[in-house]
Amino acid sequence: MTVATRRLVLPVGGMDCASCVRTIERALQALPGVAEASVNFAAQSATIVYDPNRVRPLALVKAIAEVGYSVPQEEVALSIFGMSSEHCSQLVERALREMEGVTRASVSFPAATATVKYYPGVTGPAEMLQVIRELGYEAAEKVKEAEAIDREREARRREIARQGRNMLISWPLALLVMLGTFWEYWILPAIVPEFLGYRWVLFLLTTPIVFGPARQFFVNAYQGLRHGVRDMNLLYASGIGAAYFIAVINTFWPQLGLGGERATFYEAAALLTAFIILGRYLAALTRGQTSEAIRKLLKLRPRIARVLRDGQEVEVPAAQVQVEDVIVVRPGEQIPVDGTVLEGYSAVDESMSGRAGRGKDHPPRRARSPGSTPSVMAAAGARNRGTSRAATLPPAGRGQGPE
Repeated sequence: MTVATRRLVLPVGGMDCASCVRTIERALQALPGVAEASVNFAAQSATIVYDPNRVRPLALVKAIAEVGYSVPQEEVALSIFGMSSEHCSQLVERALREMEGVTRASVSFPAATATVKYYPGVTGPAEMLQVIRELGYEAAEKVKEAEAIDREREARRREIARQGRNMLISWPLALLVMLGTFWEYWILPAIVPEFLGYRWVLFLLTTPIVFGPARQFFVNAYQGLRHGVRDMNLLYASGIGAAYFIAVINTFWPQLGLGGERATFYEAAALLTAFIILGRYLAALTRGQTSEAIRKLLKLRPRIARVLRDGQEVEVPAAQVQVEDVIVVRPGEQIPVDGTVLEGYSAVDESMSGRAGRGKDHPPRRARSPGSTPSVMAAAGARNRGTSRAATLPPAGRGQGPE
């Protein structure tokens, strides 16, 4: 019987000579289940053919590390759509962490973002997106900022449109089901036709709701159970399904002993679906407005930092400032990162800082290093604590940052 093997390509770091190639190849070939191992020094990679039933990819990574080399990890950011609570983010985070090859996964519900560190070759963004989608959420890899914003807006627009269509189906039918269920009460007999209360009519009105707008709850609950996850979709599906199927049984087979002809709960299934859909529609609208407000705030952040490298000022993206970097902030500029004042004296406008974000206005604040004079100005940033060590300023001026 032919054994099914897999081919895996791993990047390898730390190789500097031909003997490194032979060392890694011997280490990999010594593992049970490895049929072939070939290391390419020029490409800094290892190609392994192995039996997945006998050896796991992480064992291959460990074998390379044990002989003194490394398998570099990569990090990817994913946008996730459809999460409705912190519980959803925890489910996605757990599923990502359980993936082979993933070393770290962090999911932020407010930002609707997952950050995953992984071994390339063992897994990748495509597999991560598949896992997230199997849980019932939509996901996309974050790309360039402008493209990512457009993609996120489009995804939010689709979600709002989808739930809007579900509302157009569920609410009119649910109201008819409610009127038919209670047609005998109050003034309803005068305005509601009697046939609307027939059980088979209620069945015909409720069925499109359950198999249309409510279908998402059953699909998501099933996908979650496949991965050992129990969330609100399971609760919704259980309530709607129980009400609907008991009503169907009592409509067509009342003699089965589940309450008889009067125990039909079509209105419960219909109205429960309608109200949940309404909640999801409003949540999608709110998240879209919140995301737009956050994007507008993010546009105010400084994108460039002026860093001292070998005595020269070098402009780098603010996200690439490292711990212990010394940055220079000139009068009128915004302060890109957190830090400590090393040199000089100036004033900082805190109107856009975290302190002002508590609903209080603060006057410009003086930033000064010990023993400095107004002729030598310095200040440190007020964002991303721990990112940078210090900021140095020229003499005072006026602007959004130091003054």
